[in-house]
Amino acid sequence: MCILLAIRRPAGEGELWVAANRDERLDRPWQPPQLLVPDPPVFGGRDLVGGGSWLAVNLRAGFVVGVTNARLGIPPAERSRGRLVVDLAAEQSLADAGALLSELDLSRYGPFDLMLADARECWLATNSPEASIEARRESVVAVGNDPLAEPGERVMDAARRGRLLAGLPEGELASSLATLLADHEGADPLCRHGDGYGTVCSTILVLRGTTLADYRFAPGPPCTTPFATLLSPSERAPDA
Repeated sequence: MCILLAIRRPAGEGELWVAANRDERLDRPWQPPQLLVPDPPVFGGRDLVGGGSWLAVNLRAGFVVGVTNARLGIPPAERSRGRLVVDLAAEQSLADAGALLSELDLSRYGPFDLMLADARECWLATNSPEASIEARRESVVAVGNDPLAEPGERVMDAARRGRLLAGLPEGELASSLATLLADHEGADPLCRHGDGYGTVCSTILVLRGTTLADYRFAPGPPCTTPFATLLSPSERAPDA
C-alpha cells in the first residue's frame, strides 16, 4: 500500500478514519478483505505472494495496522512485511502490538513504513534507513513510500487535505475521502495508473471507540471502481 491517511476525531469514545490506496504490480495476486485470523478476529485483504496483508483491523480490540513499502521490490531472503501486519494485528491490544514491534529485529524485513492506530493513539514505525517507532500526536497523519522524517509532496498533500476534511459530518467525510483517493492531480497523484503498476484497490474504514462502524472497499482503482460496504457493525466478531 502506498498511501495511508489516518484521521482521529474526539467525538464520543473517539473515532479513527483510515483512507488508503494500495499501489502494486498489476499482476501480483491478492484477495479482497476477509477474516485473516479467527482469534482474535483480524480482518483485511490477503496478499497471495507474501501471505500477509497491507491493511488489517483487529475487530475485538479495535485497532488498525497498515504498511507501505519504503522502496519498491522485496529481497526474497527477507521476511514478509505483510506477515508483520497480520502478526501485529493479531495481538490482544494496540499496546501489545507496539511491544511486539519493539522486540522484533526489523532489519529482517524489507524496507517499510508502518502505522499502528486506534481511536486514541497513532504510532509510526520504519526500518529505513534505521529502525524507529514514534507516537504521533497530531490528529491527521499520512504515510507513503518516503522516509518518515522526509515525507514527499504526495504525503504532505494528503495530510494537508485530510486536515481540511477532518471536521466534516460523517456522510460528507466518507464521500470526500473517496474523492480524495480517486484524485489524479499533480505529477504523482494519489490514484496511480502506470505500465504494469498502479492503484489496485482502495479502503475507507471507521472505528468508533473499539467498534468497527464502517468498512468500505473498492476492488480496483477508486477513480473507476465503486466502494462497497464489506463489513457492517452487526457483523463484528463477538468478544468471546
